[in-house]
Amino acid sequence: MGDQGPTPPIWLLPEPPERGWGLGRVDIVNAAVRLADHGGAEALTMRAVAKELGASTPMSLYRYVHSKDGLVDLMLDLANGEVRTPEVPGEDWRGELTAVAVDTWAMTKRHPWYARLVHQRPPAGPNASRRTEFVLATFDRLGQDLASALGYARLLDGYVTGQALQWAEERAMWQRNAFVDVVDVQRQARAWFGDVVSEDGPYPLLVRVLESFLAERHDAAGETGADGAGSGAEAAGAGRVDEADREVAGAGRAVESGQQGSGLQGSGQQGAGRQGSGQHGSGRVGSGQHDSGRQGSGQAADAHAPADARKVAAAAAEDAQFELGLECLLDGIAARLR
Repeated sequence: MGDQGPTPPIWLLPEPPERGWGLGRVDIVNAAVRLADHGGAEALTMRAVAKELGASTPMSLYRYVHSKDGLVDLMLDLANGEVRTPEVPGEDWRGELTAVAVDTWAMTKRHPWYARLVHQRPPAGPNASRRTEFVLATFDRLGQDLASALGYARLLDGYVTGQALQWAEERAMWQRNAFVDVVDVQRQARAWFGDVVSEDGPYPLLVRVLESFLAERHDAAGETGADGAGSGAEAAGAGRVDEADREVAGAGRAVESGQQGSGLQGSGQQGAGRQGSGQHGSGRVGSGQHDSGRQGSGQAADAHAPADARKVAAAAAEDAQFELGLECLLDGIAARLR
């Protein structure tokens, strides 16, 4: 926002014709997503994007995106292009809404900046509009008036975005404190609270939660237990390690040329964000770099294996916890619809 008021959404501004020097709107937005995936929303500056692209000056980018707000509009919609929705609502409304919410959650984990930026700009892009229209149509098909449908849509979106923002901020805290995985968090918590926990104090249930967390084991196989019995969230996530690993392997596919129709050109193609060339999120550029830390000696790969396994198990547990909350939310909606 400037002194003249809010910047109009980029969808209301004309797209300039491409010039013949090899740079266009798609390239600019993909570069911005790579930067933000790697460094967070704070890393997103026009100067940094220009440097990423090898452009002579940040001013050369404004012709294509009009402003930084316009760039954010395009980034948000590109990310929304990764969320799949059916063409029309079907009979299994709970299953379909669950799939859309879980897909959105997975997208926000690939792009942690999304939850921080999504409420700063109007969700007016073609992919965001497609997703919202589907949710509204689902409740309309269930006989709800438009105001009720919009309320349910906001409730679902608020849950997903709130969980995503909490996840992103926790990961940022881990980075600031150089935590590699949950074992590092346990070590710090044990140093701070290990000698002071007491069920005789005013918060006995919180003390039990802390004691359970400190007692959890995280072995090389990614399994978790507390004195032989894992916590509920970790136990629920343990069976999803393989699924989480596949999700990690596919992360970040929104950042390449296969997405050129995923909202940057206004087409709103479903699933277009999944047509990339194998790039993996967090700013990693080029195919195959997801395994870059594992291509050295066998000893180096073995040294990282326990921590990697713990990360996969933790991600599966986070997903299980997210889906538990989503199920409770949908239970409440279903009860009101009866």
